[in-house]
Amino acid sequence: MRKLSFSIILLFFAAAFPAIVPAADVNEEQTTARYLGKAEEKAYKKVEVVKEGQRYKTKLLFMAMQGYDNNVFLDPQRVHDTFTEAILDAGVIYPLNGRWDVTGGVSVHDITYWKATDANLIDTDLKFGFNGKLFGGMTVETCNDIEMVEYQHNDDGEYLGDKASIVLKQKLPNNFFHSLGYEFFYKNYSDRKALQGDGDPSDEDREDFRNTLNYNLGFYLKKSMFKVFGEYYINKSNDKYLDYYDYDSIRLGSSMIYLLTDKMSSSFSYYRQFRNYASRTIPDDNTTAEKDRTWVATAAVFYDLTKNATLGLNYSYRQNLSNNPSMKYSGSIASLGLYCRF
Repeated sequence: MRKLSFSIILLFFAAAFPAIVPAADVNEEQTTARYLGKAEEKAYKKVEVVKEGQRYKTKLLFMAMQGYDNNVFLDPQRVHDTFTEAILDAGVIYPLNGRWDVTGGVSVHDITYWKATDANLIDTDLKFGFNGKLFGGMTVETCNDIEMVEYQHNDDGEYLGDKASIVLKQKLPNNFFHSLGYEFFYKNYSDRKALQGDGDPSDEDREDFRNTLNYNLGFYLKKSMFKVFGEYYINKSNDKYLDYYDYDSIRLGSSMIYLLTDKMSSSFSYYRQFRNYASRTIPDDNTTAEKDRTWVATAAVFYDLTKNATLGLNYSYRQNLSNNPSMKYSGSIASLGLYCRF
């Protein structure tokens, strides 16, 4: 199972929100597809290096990736480009006693497109939390994550965010497991003003608030792990113009990891996402709210070069269907990455 834990590094490509403005006005929703999602977070949790004579545990992950994206801004214009991606994730676990640990860490995520430079960003996270054992084989994880996203050529997309989350996990009989999580995510856009109902800027910075509830159920076999998951969140914003950023989202999917050999493994995932906007209407019909339906499939193969280094070949495909013609698009990302754990 140790090999499986290493392979989970790129099990998920995070769900991206489709482009909601023209490509010239890039914001964070348009570039989320380039994120590895919580890939670095999962690797961070799975790999531990315990230094002799030290009470605490340290973790370090470095990832370097080169890839090709055939729809950078997730819109019908289909701007394509190559990109370079890097992640440095460091953290520490300090045991308080036999049941509770204090956790902390910092991660820096850089994405560089060589032509479509409006999508270039640096994402920095500072994390602090607690992990503990409860009754009935249950554990709890809490985390507060201060996030700063900076765009090189798009100040309007930059924000300072704060994520507060709690996750309950439990091992079940016959190698089953499940988890239930809640997250509150706040974003402040210091360089973008919230729009008033008439479309004019207000004196307030744009602020977004998101409440997310998710559930996972899975099981382990000798050479594989299978999981189904569901997620529901509500996004609210103080931007009043057509309540442009107010919507609810449901995401349902499954994923699998399979160990091909002692050094080679594969992963697959598929999910559907359903987004319903509160007041954003479609063109030429101000009585019909926009509805988006997205499906995403990913596949990856990993090969362990050494005990602490893995090579990964990744592919993901995304298609969005919408009653808004400008929101219909498809896109794929292919990449080759090196993942090093210390």
